[in-house]
Parts: sequence; structure tokens; C-alpha cells
Amino acid sequence: MQHPKKRLAKMDRLERVLVADIAAMAKALDAPARGRKPAKLSRKWRAIEVSHSALRTLVKDILNETSDPRIVSPGGRRAIRDLNSAAKTLKNQMRDWAQINRLVELQIHPASVDLFADTVPTAPPSDVMGHVSALFIDALHTVANPKADTQSADAQDAGLHRDIALPISQFSAMLGAAYRICLAQRKTHALRFLDVGCGGGTKVLAATTCFETCDGLEYEEGTVALGTKLLDILGADRCRLIHGDAFTFSDYASYDTLYFYRPMKSTEDMIALEARVLDQAEPGTVLMVPGGLLTPDLEGAGVQHVSGHIYVTGISQPEAETLHDAARVIGTSIPGHAQDVSSEPGIWEPLLDVCARNGYRI
Repeated sequence: MQHPKKRLAKMDRLERVLVADIAAMAKALDAPARGRKPAKLSRKWRAIEVSHSALRTLVKDILNETSDPRIVSPGGRRAIRDLNSAAKTLKNQMRDWAQINRLVELQIHPASVDLFADTVPTAPPSDVMGHVSALFIDALHTVANPKADTQSADAQDAGLHRDIALPISQFSAMLGAAYRICLAQRKTHALRFLDVGCGGGTKVLAATTCFETCDGLEYEEGTVALGTKLLDILGADRCRLIHGDAFTFSDYASYDTLYFYRPMKSTEDMIALEARVLDQAEPGTVLMVPGGLLTPDLEGAGVQHVSGHIYVTGISQPEAETLHDAARVIGTSIPGHAQDVSSEPGIWEPLLDVCARNGYRI
């Protein structure tokens, strides 16, 4: 057997080559799909295939050589153990090769996928899992909103609607579309979501599957208390329910995505609320509004329709069309509530981070 230090040096050298190739691929992928060149991406990925194959072969050979307890080496048993440990670490990091290869292939020639349909099927579930899921979703909503059919005198005087439960199928479709639009905007900070008129916060909880920080604004103080208690029990530490009035709330600009579903009864009040939201929202804010915005002159208000009942503030119509097309080629994978990773990303981390920003995850 060759001296362990020489084998380790060769393995380190091949690892550095692979890491450099991965960094180059990540940089090339970290751009809107329309600006990427498939031929260039294919060449860079081919370089990774070559360097990965060379390193994988060496790691396999080293593990075979160092697994025999009878082996003798100039460096002694400790050097053999260190070499074996380093090789095992690299083997573990390269374990997800097939899945990563698939992710990259999907991004070299990305498919264009609809963002959101205006009408989302709401037919009853047809399988056992569907029925069980619907049961638990309805139960959670009831626990979070036990007094959904009643309303305080203050809420009535303020002209607020009672709780309106949007089907989770429709909300999920809108949520996924909003997340893909945020990715198409190439936002790199932790994304923030706000539900205006959140009730007990079930939609706030659901939004954690896509957004890092999820808040809800609710007028009824008792509802906020009940919802907060439930979220605490569930350990939803990325959720916060805020007791407040949507007409006096002054922090809409802090959020990337705003959601509201007719919190006010009258059209006039809804238009007034939309005016306050639009006045504060930063350019590029995504609005999820089931039923659509009621503001008569959207363009004059500085907001453009993108898809379904989803809008974006502070952009022109051509920019909205470009954003829509860019979002269509963002992948449909989302962070999820508690996603498991099969192994430590290690050398693949830069590439996997970019893939996630493009909507592709293992």
C-alpha cells in the first residue's frame, strides 16, 4: 500500500478540484433561467462528472485498502485509520450524487410550469389519506377559531367579516405560486409573510412551509390569545400573531408577501384597506388576494396582476409579464415544515443552496 499521507494528499487534491468545479457550476446556475446558456451549463456539469468520478474511484480504492485489519503501512495503524475516516467522510458527502445529478439536469433545460389556476378544484377527497388530511385541517381550524360564528361588538362596529375559511387547496396553490414569484425576484434574504385578518392563525402556520417568518394580524384580542396558545403548543416558533387594527398597522413594508381574504364587509372599506397596504408595501411585494383586489385603478395604485389572484407592487406591466415567465421556470419544491436531509451537504452545499433558490431540492 502507498504511504497513507500520499494517498490523503491525492484525495485532498482531487477534492479541491471537485469543490472548484462545484463552485463554478453554482455560480452559473445562480441567475434567472432566461440568462443561462444550456451548452455552457452542460460543459460545467461534465467537468463535475469527471472530477467526481475520479474522486469517487479513489475513495472506493482507499476504503477497500484500509478495511483489511491485517494491512501494514509505513505510517502505522493510526495513519491508516485517519485515511479511512477521511475517505468515509467524503463517501458520505457524495452519497446524493444521483439526486443532485437529476436536480441539475432539470435546471439546464427547465420546464415551464403554470403558477396558479384561477379555479382550483375543491372536490371532496377520494382516498383515505385525503379524508384524514381534510379531517385534521378542519379540526385544527376549529380549535384555533372556536368562536368563528360569533363576533365582538367592536368587530361588528368596525365592519369586519366573521371568519371566512378559504379551502386549504386554494390557499396552498396561491402560497406555492407566491413563493416561486419571490424566488424569481432573486430575493436572498429570509422571506417574511403576513396574513391580514388571520383569525386563529392556521394560514400563518401553513405559510411556514414556504416562508421563514410568518406573522398574522388580527383585530379580535381573544382570537389572538387562543391562536397564540395553539401555536405555542405546536412549537411554531416562526409564527407570531399580532393584535391590532389593519387600518392603523404601520409595518406592511416589512413583508415580502401579504395575504388577505375580505377582512372587511363593505367594498368601500376594502378599497380603503387596500390603499393603506399599497401605500406602505415595498416595490416587489407579492399580494395573495382570493377574489382579487377591489381597487378600481390598479395601475394607478402601482400594482400589477401576475397570475390568478396574485399581484406584485411597484412594477410595470412588462415587468409583471417578465416576472410571470421567470416564475414559471422556477421549480416547485418548497422548504417544507421539517425537511429531512439524507446526509450532510458538505462539498455540495454551494450548489444545493443555488438549486433551492431556483426551486429545486433533494
